Amino acid sequence: MHITNGIGDITLLIRDPDDIRSSGANLLKNAKPGESDYTLYDRQIAAEAQVWLREKGTQRHEKPWVLFVSMVSPHFPLTAPPEHFYRYAGQDLPRPKLYDAAPGELHPYAGMYQRKSNYGAGFNDDRDLNRALAGYFGLTSFLDEQVGKILAALAAAGLGESTRVIYTSDHGDNLGTRGLWGKANMYEESAGIPLLLSGADVPPAALCRTPVTLCDVSATILDAVGEGDAIAEYQLPGTSLLRLANAPAEDRVALSQFHTYGPDAFYMLRTLRHKYVHYINNPPELFDLEADPEELNNLASNNAMAGLRADMEAKLRALLNPEAVDAAAKADQAAMIQHHGGEDVLRQRQPGSYTPPPSTGKH
Repeated sequence: MHITNGIGDITLLIRDPDDIRSSGANLLKNAKPGESDYTLYDRQIAAEAQVWLREKGTQRHEKPWVLFVSMVSPHFPLTAPPEHFYRYAGQDLPRPKLYDAAPGELHPYAGMYQRKSNYGAGFNDDRDLNRALAGYFGLTSFLDEQVGKILAALAAAGLGESTRVIYTSDHGDNLGTRGLWGKANMYEESAGIPLLLSGADVPPAALCRTPVTLCDVSATILDAVGEGDAIAEYQLPGTSLLRLANAPAEDRVALSQFHTYGPDAFYMLRTLRHKYVHYINNPPELFDLEADPEELNNLASNNAMAGLRADMEAKLRALLNPEAVDAAAKADQAAMIQHHGGEDVLRQRQPGSYTPPPSTGKH
């Protein structure tokens, strides 16, 4: 995706929790059957990928090739092709957990995000909720259809047996959980992503419980094309999934961090069993994902868990200094605000509902 005018949504540089996002109200308006710039873009990308596999992928190459296919769905706008939208519209869809939670019942950051993002604006009843869910589920089925076409082309080109395939995403979506939409938090709905791997040296139908991140994907690609030594040579922060998939579950640490929307940063540390979320100037969260996979019971204030909480914070601080990184991010954002004319100028900009795709679809 191309960033709008080479700049992007610079209004997010403003860390004011009371700066309500006007574009959030468009979520419900766009939840409907039809085509959007994004679905048309995805269809074109899927078509070009099929052509490449059949015409370029089958040619003899001196080195292994890597094909990166990036589609946008499922993403706002929640406009899904009719054949997929109507598979879900009006159906008895699962109600998001804690959907009716009031801001005061949520973690202070989540309550602030709910108010600032403004995605729930315009929702009046369960019919509106159903429309939004049908749009997202419909887009998911649409994406599944495009992926199916690409994998079918891979097989038809005779490349299925010699090609490793990685499917993943950049983030999830709250989808009404805790009354939230979009991303921008560390609950599993947002921070957890799909990561599927198939091909040579991958055990079939196996579940790898080791915590991994997208940093491991780049290491995997290097390993898959015979350049695994480059991982150590360049000190990359990842491990090949081909190794992790063939080893017992490893209690390694996965790190994520976020530096926008709220006035201060927050960081997530994920181990095999636990998740710890460290907020600057807000209370922490601690979850036992084995006993509480829905993240409904925050253990951070439980005296019996004080040792675990301290251990998780120590693991985080071994990786980075939360306060120093927060200050560095804010200083960088302040410089960018001044570069773009100052905070008053940015506040006058109305962000669009979503980043428009490139017009040609060529990369």
